[in-house]
Amino acid sequence: MTRYKSHKQAFIMTALVILLCLVCLTGATLALFTNDPNVGTNEIITSAANVKVDLVDATTNTTLVGNVLQFQTTSDNKEILWEPGATLYTQGFKVKNTGDVPVNFSLYISNDEDLNMEEFNRAFEVWISKTPAASDEAQRLTDFKGRLEVGESSECTYYLYIKMKESVGNEFQGKKYTGIGVTVFAIQGNAEIRE
Repeated sequence: MTRYKSHKQAFIMTALVILLCLVCLTGATLALFTNDPNVGTNEIITSAANVKVDLVDATTNTTLVGNVLQFQTTSDNKEILWEPGATLYTQGFKVKNTGDVPVNFSLYISNDEDLNMEEFNRAFEVWISKTPAASDEAQRLTDFKGRLEVGESSECTYYLYIKMKESVGNEFQGKKYTGIGVTVFAIQGNAEIRE
């Protein structure tokens, strides 16, 4: 009888241990699926920056996006004649940061699908300057970089110079270049860390 009693107690104890394990497993599972993840944790909230820049007219401060920049000659000659060595410049413009983060920017000549940029680059050089009709202060557009804080416009007015290279031969005679655009490439600048 004692032996039977010890087996019965062992069986009951085993059943209770198994039942306790099932209760713990069920409770842990429910806690896993119903637990609030924000309780007792630090939140990190990220948001996307709004990087947005605009080219604006230097005098009217209106956008030039979609408009045609007007070319002017460096001499009094009103007729625009593209020939080797000819240099023309655009109307004045500014770069404006209309986004909500500081930006670093550069400018480059862009084109539509009808303009052969490789051919254009063989025939022309593009420069940028802060002074109209004074190409001695100009720098190559590919070397130009700038920075703007939020809501800031460039302090100075920029002018693009397009010069037909002196080395251009007759293969460019009678060519027409349309669809040339100015694109601003901007990336988020490193903002100051404020405490």
